[in-house]
Amino acid sequence: MKRRIILLTGLAAVMAACGQQAEPETPAMPMAEPRSPRASIEAGGASSSPGAGSRTADGAGVITAVDPAAATITINHEPIRSIGWPAMTMKFKASPAALQEATVGDRIQFDLTVRDGAGEVTAIYPH
Repeated sequence: MKRRIILLTGLAAVMAACGQQAEPETPAMPMAEPRSPRASIEAGGASSSPGAGSRTADGAGVITAVDPAAATITINHEPIRSIGWPAMTMKFKASPAALQEATVGDRIQFDLTVRDGAGEVTAIYPH
């Protein structure tokens, strides 16, 4: 433990001497890429480049509800390991293209953009 404190203190001193500030270490969270080349096509042809502060992932599950008026899809999904979510049933915002393809009872794979802990389904396809 003492060695780690000494090492970190020394590292901070060296970084300060170089005019840089030491950043606290945060674990990187790997994100999965969409599994289907159709993902961006089904999302209305839009690029799937998420904005700042957002991440992308993909998942699989069964659609349990679709609410076009609220633009939401409820999915009983398997664990989404790339973002640390366990299996559960969740209501997601959904793109217009995903809503058009959504049918209750369908087993699907889906592309997801996560911002501030909330997910939006951007594309769905049969699983």
